[in-house]
Amino acid sequence: MNFYVKTISCLAIYLFMFLLNVSLASDPSEWSPTWRLPPNKRPENIVDEAITVPGDIKKSQFFSPNTCGACHPEIFKMWSGSTHANAWKNPLFQALYNLGKKTAQGESQKRSIESCVRCHFPVGHSSGDKELPVEDEKGGVICDFCHSVRATTGVGNAPYILNPGNAAVMEGGTKYGPFADSPETIHKNQYSELHTRSEFCGGCHDVSHAGNDLPIEQTYTEWRQGPYNTGDPKTSVHCQDCHMRQRPDFPCTGSTERPDNPGFATPEMMGGIKRPHIWTHYFVGGSVVPISLPPNSELQPQMAIDRLKNAATLEINGDLNVEKDGLLQFKVGIENSGAGHYLPTGLTELRQMWLEVLITDSEGKLLFNRGGVDESGAIDPQATVYHTVFGNEKGEKTLHVWEATHIISDNRIPPKGKKEEYFAFVIPQDTKTPLKIKAVLNYRSAPQNVVDSLMGEKSIKLPVINMTELTKEVGL
Repeated sequence: MNFYVKTISCLAIYLFMFLLNVSLASDPSEWSPTWRLPPNKRPENIVDEAITVPGDIKKSQFFSPNTCGACHPEIFKMWSGSTHANAWKNPLFQALYNLGKKTAQGESQKRSIESCVRCHFPVGHSSGDKELPVEDEKGGVICDFCHSVRATTGVGNAPYILNPGNAAVMEGGTKYGPFADSPETIHKNQYSELHTRSEFCGGCHDVSHAGNDLPIEQTYTEWRQGPYNTGDPKTSVHCQDCHMRQRPDFPCTGSTERPDNPGFATPEMMGGIKRPHIWTHYFVGGSVVPISLPPNSELQPQMAIDRLKNAATLEINGDLNVEKDGLLQFKVGIENSGAGHYLPTGLTELRQMWLEVLITDSEGKLLFNRGGVDESGAIDPQATVYHTVFGNEKGEKTLHVWEATHIISDNRIPPKGKKEEYFAFVIPQDTKTPLKIKAVLNYRSAPQNVVDSLMGEKSIKLPVINMTELTKEVGL
C-alpha cells in the first residue's frame, strides 16, 4: 500500500511541477524586455521592477476608447482611424495569428505566438482573459492602455508596468503623458518622460522571438543605431517627432519640415489648455490597405502615401551617351532620405520595396522593363526586393515568424543610407531616339499571394504605392 501511495504522491508532485513549468514557460517576464538601457541614458520611468503579467489587472479597470473620446474628441477621432485602433481586429493579423496557433510546434514557437497578443491586445493579455473576441471594444492599442503605462523595464517585447484606475466604478486613477499641468477631471495626470521618447514606442516596436530571441521587428533598434538618435536631447529626432506630428498636408519625415501642431488636448470649454503643440494620434506608417485600417479611416490612407512619398530619393548615373548597337550601362541609387528607421521596417519578411526600371524610345515604345508586376500580383523575379528573409531550423526560407530561427538575408536600407542597382541594355540599331530611362521605387505591405492564401475568399488586391520616381533622357 505504501508503495502505491508513494508512487501516486510522486506522480502528483511530477504533475504539479509539469504544470508549474508550463505556467512559467508562458510568463512574459521570461522574454520581456529584450534589453535594458544604461541607467544614465534611460527615462526616469524605465525602472528595475516586475512587469505586468497576465492576471495582474482586470479588463474592467480600463475605460473604453469611446469614454475617453467624450473629453478628447479630436484625439479620439485621429486614433479611431489608426492602425493602433485596428491592431487586434485587423483580419490579416487575425489570419496569420490563427494560422500560428494551429501550426506552431514546441514550446519556443508557441511562446512566440502567445507574445503577439501582448502588443496587439495588451489589456486582454494583461488581464489573463482566455476569451478575446475580435470585436472587443478594448482590443487593440487603446487610449487607456498607453496612458496607464506608469513605467517599463526596458525596450522590446512589451515590458510595460500598468497602473490603471477602475473604470468599473468610474475611478480614473492617474494617466501618464507629456504634460505636467493638465487639469484634473475624472482622472489625475502625471508627466511621463517615457511618453516623450522613442523608448516608449520601442516597447512594442522592437520584437524578438519569444522562444529563441531572434530579432524579428527592430524598428526602435534601427532608430537607436541611426543618425536621428544623436544622444543630445536638443537634436535627437524621436519616433513621436515624425509619427505624432503628421497631419494632413504635413508628412513630417526626416526630409520634410515637422512643424508644431498648436491646439487643445481637451476642448477649451471643458477646461482644456491651449498649447503650442498637441501630439497627433493618427500614428501613420506605411499602411494604406483597408484591411489594416478601421472602416472609418478617411485620412490615414492618403497620409500614409504622403509619408511613403517623402521617405526616399532616387538618382540615375552612368554613361548616358552611347551609340546605337552599343551597351547602355547605368546605375540607380536609392537613398533612405526620410525614414528614421530602415526601409522598409516592421514585418520586414512581408514588406516589399523594390525598384522598377523602364526604358522607352521616343515614341513611347517599351524596350526594357525590370521590376514589373503581373496580373496575379507577382513581382518580376529578376527584381531586387528590399526585405528580410527568415530561415527555419531546416535552413528553409519561411514567412512564419514563429518558425524562424535565423536571418538568411537582410538587404534593406538604413536611415540616410544608400543602395545601388546596376543595369545593362543593348540598344537596337533601329531604335528611335532619344531614349528615356524611368526608375520607380515601389512599396507594398505584403506579397499578394500571401494575402490571397491567408484571406481566402475575403482577400483584396493590395495597392502598389509609387514612393518616388525619376526619369532621365539618353542621348545617342
